[in-house]
Amino acid sequence: MHRTKRVKIVTGLKCNIRCVFCYYRDNLKMPNRQYEKIVRDLHYAWKHGVRQVDFSGGEPTVHPDLPRLITEAKKIGMERVCIITNGLKLADKKYAEILRDAGIDETLFSLHGSNPDIHEKITTVRGSFKRIIAAIENMAELGVKVRTNTVVNRLNYNNLNKIAQLIIRFNPIQVNFITLNDWCYAKHLVDKLMLSYEEMAPVLQEACDVLSSSVPIVNVRYIPFCFMREYEKFVCNHKQIMYDPFEWVPRIRARLEEQNNIWRWLGIMAYGYTMGGAYKKTFKFSFTELMDESVVEALRHWFYTKSKVCTKCRLNYICDGIENSYANAYGTKELLALVGPVEENPLCFRS
Repeated sequence: MHRTKRVKIVTGLKCNIRCVFCYYRDNLKMPNRQYEKIVRDLHYAWKHGVRQVDFSGGEPTVHPDLPRLITEAKKIGMERVCIITNGLKLADKKYAEILRDAGIDETLFSLHGSNPDIHEKITTVRGSFKRIIAAIENMAELGVKVRTNTVVNRLNYNNLNKIAQLIIRFNPIQVNFITLNDWCYAKHLVDKLMLSYEEMAPVLQEACDVLSSSVPIVNVRYIPFCFMREYEKFVCNHKQIMYDPFEWVPRIRARLEEQNNIWRWLGIMAYGYTMGGAYKKTFKFSFTELMDESVVEALRHWFYTKSKVCTKCRLNYICDGIENSYANAYGTKELLALVGPVEENPLCFRS
């Protein structure tokens, strides 16, 4: 099993749109991070084995030094450089060409609807749908690989099939459906935008059917396996993320998060190692693998919960369960115990 060598590097929280579910919506006018600090993060990541990078925000295209950052990443040896973007600036073909010439390899677009009404209700910016479609077309024409994220919520879940049909036209190398969560500053949005797994599972499965024959990697992130029976290969939760080549090395991501100083970072790992149970892998994993396991288990034990039936489920070890906020809103009665041999290989469905 090969672990990811990719990490997210934040260019700042500043953004040119204001999505209704944004984790950072109260911080979107903050200044961009200094070029030197971002380059420092790049070199830290390279030193610790990272070979692929996703520049993220906020919105990385509002950073005036983004082309330089892409060039610097390629200069130090990064094999793949990507940006996570809403596409507004990339609708300008000349700007898209600047990033292509700087060395960008991939673009991960945040596409939340198949039409202006739905996408713009989420982005809150008129014209943003037309511009993201133009941006995707630009990057595809320039030979830059396309990936997409769609945050599944009450405003767009009935549109997922059409989103899938729209995305497939651009030959993406990866498509992610991310179930709405309340991380960071999005806690106040749970009541308005969250929906139950029972509601979203059927439409997620339909979207996976549309994409599976044409898209190399299709992920449904942060959903219990019991809602994706016969579609388990698409589930990518925390135990699977470490092995997803498009996801981020947990120990490096945690170290580079702006709010994590060295002591908080060590605290996360200590909690995951002890209370999260990562210590059980002490003699099975290398030291760096154990660090990743500790970060993952810290996240799972801080933010997720399970019901009593989960202890009897054959996939209990590789499943996150449900987020605490989801349990508060919907309870745990939806969860089921899947019978059969106990499975401890997080990639058992992802061959």
